[in-house]
Amino acid sequence: MSAYGISELARRTGFAPSTLRYYESVGLLPDPARTDAGYRVYDDTALERLGFIARAKQMGLALDDIAELVALWADGPCAPVHERLRVLLDDKVSEVRSQLGELNGFSVQLEHLRASLAAIEPADRCGPGCGCDTELSSPIVCTLSQDERPDRANAWTEVLDRAVERETTATGVRLRFDADPELVANVADLAVREADCCAFFAFTFTVDARGVWLTVDAPPDARPVVDALFATSHVR
Repeated sequence: MSAYGISELARRTGFAPSTLRYYESVGLLPDPARTDAGYRVYDDTALERLGFIARAKQMGLALDDIAELVALWADGPCAPVHERLRVLLDDKVSEVRSQLGELNGFSVQLEHLRASLAAIEPADRCGPGCGCDTELSSPIVCTLSQDERPDRANAWTEVLDRAVERETTATGVRLRFDADPELVANVADLAVREADCCAFFAFTFTVDARGVWLTVDAPPDARPVVDALFATSHVR
């Protein structure tokens, strides 16, 4: 079995010596053997272990998760590592998709702000009320993937077909449903899911003697989205 000093191990793995020492301190690497002079000596197992750690880092996994995987990896059988890695990657994919949605929304906000600046003449002095003082607003963007959107549209169609009244408001639309607990639960569930992917919507429920009202509010720029999603053709 080969033996490597810390400098050689660093060269072979791409990890800095300081990182290798840190990995030892947190348990990612076991304490290595030592020479009589006290120098660290690593073997091929450490090299393989660091290769596994490097691949896990490329996946963007947190150090705590990598430590858990390395402990399973060190036991030998692949199945536990395979199963745990699959779960961690599922979580990572969800996290990345959420981040992409947020970045997409932020990009739309910046584009809107840039267009606003281009349309406004600079004030004599920067301060409250000038174009540079404009705040970012909720982006008119849906973070659902293209594959998910038809199912969401169909879900709204099924719910809106049971609306008995529709009123256009200054900021959106107001819909009345019969006070059917199952129906109201379905509408509420759909509203929660819609607010999660389209943050510019605000949903409010009101109950009175006539039934249950769903009020949908949105910024002026979202009026076409409101009209398309909550069209009068759905109301009987």
